[in-house]
Amino acid sequence: MSDDLLERVRARARDNAFWRYLGVEVAEASEGRVRLLVRARDEIRNAPGAPVHGGVFSALVDMAVGGALSTMHEASAGGVGQATLDMNVSFIGASTGDVFAEGRILRRGRTIAFGEATITDAAGKLVAVGRATYMIVAK
Repeated sequence: MSDDLLERVRARARDNAFWRYLGVEVAEASEGRVRLLVRARDEIRNAPGAPVHGGVFSALVDMAVGGALSTMHEASAGGVGQATLDMNVSFIGASTGDVFAEGRILRRGRTIAFGEATITDAAGKLVAVGRATYMIVAK
């Protein structure tokens, strides 16, 4: 089952133009959890060699929590059947290298899910944290 979940989130990454633009790679997936990787490159920085742009961290919080939700709800695979209601991101540090986003669902009801994400650099240093609330749309 874990391989099916991993493939579901990887398909989401392949099918989403913004995930492809950021170069999101799905490293791990299990029920209610995902670990994403974005390799640092100049297109996602403020300037060549500068730290990764904070907007990338915000997007990764949304992607990690949404990706984690997609492992729990068949209709949300590929982002279909879910919508972000609220998101909060706190920036703690900067990263000039690759970043990882680990998203997990904390609570899930019939129509609402709540999750959190941590963003770390390649050395494991925490650079951002965030929480997101999703609406699960019935089909």
